[in-house]
Amino acid sequence: MLFELLNIILPVFLVAFVGFVWIKRGYDFPTDFATRLTMNVGAPCLVFTGIMNLEDNFTEASHFMAAAAVAILCLLAISIILVHMLKLPKRAYSVALFSCNAGNMGIPLCLFAFGEKGMALGVAYFSVSVVFSVTVSVFISHGSMTPATLSRTTLLYGVALALFFIFSGLKPPVWLMNTTQLMAGITIPMMLLTLGVSLARLKFGSAGKFIFLSALKLSVGILVGFTIAHLFGFEGLERNVLILQTSMPVAVFSYMLASQYNRNPEEVAGMIFVSTLMSMITIPLLLTYML
Repeated sequence: MLFELLNIILPVFLVAFVGFVWIKRGYDFPTDFATRLTMNVGAPCLVFTGIMNLEDNFTEASHFMAAAAVAILCLLAISIILVHMLKLPKRAYSVALFSCNAGNMGIPLCLFAFGEKGMALGVAYFSVSVVFSVTVSVFISHGSMTPATLSRTTLLYGVALALFFIFSGLKPPVWLMNTTQLMAGITIPMMLLTLGVSLARLKFGSAGKFIFLSALKLSVGILVGFTIAHLFGFEGLERNVLILQTSMPVAVFSYMLASQYNRNPEEVAGMIFVSTLMSMITIPLLLTYML
């Protein structure tokens, strides 16, 4: 079991660690280029191929995506309540506590733990979470949102294209599948490298506070995952992927929003860093239970 866990977890953290060490050694990393390439090209291709892999079980996949939406809404509601109870800065912590790193960490872990079908469900969860990120998270951080925000979310075009082929009954051209699969192949390593780079550049203080909040965030995520999986009657792969994705640490995207709108960015950075470190303990425990 130990070696099986290492085979799942080590590739994820080692690739992220490469990005972390790269920056610490003073080398340059084009974060803006990597982020734009990943989000505007790689992620839409990854989502397209992931949903196409679910074509034969699309009814079950849509059920899973509905469960993902309910889980994220529960995380949001609980986060807002906790922020009010603990008297934390509302806009910064509401976003940080309900966000989950379902892309950079969640998708690779779903792939290594549960194979191609697990990754496809992980991508489905990620697709739902992105919709919340570009709507709810932006609205909380900025205080407003326009339809133009959604129109710039290229990941949704990957979803729309996949749904077009599934519902029309048409088969995508071989050249399109080969191209999107090729681009999807670079996306996961790029996500992990960027995660490591982002963690290396974060600066924060007051570790005790972040340890408490990170432990609280991860605990709530695990609890919500188990609860929603039970309510939807999930077993096996769907149950495990949903729980794993809701149990991810704070998303790096929440720091980008906090920095852009000046919503306590250093505190959000602390949450990301500490919750990611703590996930190195919680994820192996979860996988031990699941596998």
